Amino acid sequence: MDNFRRYDIDWLRICGILLLFPFHSARVFDHWDPFYVKNERLSWGASWFISIANLWFMPLLFWLAGSSSWYALRVKSTPFFLKERFTRLFIPLFMGVLLIVPPQGYFAVWDHSGKSPGSYIAFLKNFFTDFTDLSGYYGSFTPAHLWFILYLFVLSIAALPIFHLFKRHRKTTSFNSIFSKPLFFTLLFIVLTLSQLLPAPGGQNPFYFLVLFVTGFISCSDQRYQEMFNRVRFKMLGCMLIFVPAWILLAWRYPHGDNLSSITILLTVLRTFNVWVGLIVILGYGHKFLNFKHKWLPYLNEAAFPVYIIHQTVLVILGYFVIRLDLEIPYKYLLIMFATLTISLAIYDLIIKRTIITRFLFGVKANRTNFKRIQSKNKSL
Repeated sequence: MDNFRRYDIDWLRICGILLLFPFHSARVFDHWDPFYVKNERLSWGASWFISIANLWFMPLLFWLAGSSSWYALRVKSTPFFLKERFTRLFIPLFMGVLLIVPPQGYFAVWDHSGKSPGSYIAFLKNFFTDFTDLSGYYGSFTPAHLWFILYLFVLSIAALPIFHLFKRHRKTTSFNSIFSKPLFFTLLFIVLTLSQLLPAPGGQNPFYFLVLFVTGFISCSDQRYQEMFNRVRFKMLGCMLIFVPAWILLAWRYPHGDNLSSITILLTVLRTFNVWVGLIVILGYGHKFLNFKHKWLPYLNEAAFPVYIIHQTVLVILGYFVIRLDLEIPYKYLLIMFATLTISLAIYDLIIKRTIITRFLFGVKANRTNFKRIQSKNKSL
């Protein structure tokens, strides 16, 4: 099955996870939204970095998850796929909400109130019944960054009928023949735009991400899509160089607006167009430069998901103490980012991957050959 492996999808997913560290570190310093811990002085550089990175950050991860689902369903039955989704998504989600997320709320209360919230045990008694703030940034209950895993689990089940349709129905050949052409595929951004008219519980629109998830699946179902991405990537990059600055200038000029104003509609259309075109560029150039095997790839692939689960809690705890240091913003930012990356990888390498139980709880396959090798390594240490 190694012949069918798309290494560019693996590398792009790893790059997406690595982007978490500069992205979420910038949240400590941005002007746009509250966060669990916030520096007293804020940065417009961090704010615009978040705005621009946010165009493609989560959309890419959902797209790649859809792509991975195509390859999974090629070799796995539906019951096995569902069982795997449960063990590799729902179990880590449940464990993460119980154990990984609460410290973020604890330090959020500490930071925003300016005083200790008391013992952690006392805080936990109220945490799971406190729904006063849907963001969770002030210490109330939410799944925090694990909303991504929640959505991925739900969308994996919801999209199965569409996936089966594309695997079995003959008419999908005609569909792929039409929409693998650059113009028709680009026009699909209209579907993504319209999805934003639908409800977005907690500020995250499941219909928006469903479109991206399903498109990621479809784009791997026929090689003509990737061939098209490869052909148009340079032209689409040119479009980005025009329309991304246009969106930024318009957003800067009109930071507020009514939901149905012409400016707000134009901003939404421009933003969604940039998301769609940017993903074509990323997938096109990713296939050109990242479709290769490397000895570090299996390790990074395995580490990516548990590192995602733990990174934000590490960042919030570190951030709480770092923002109180007498340092300029760039130094605080770099310290939070690199320390969070180092500690997260250390937790994965020294704890999570070492036992069958921790691997199970964090959604890592318990490969018995690898596990025996790890055990023998531990004994030699």
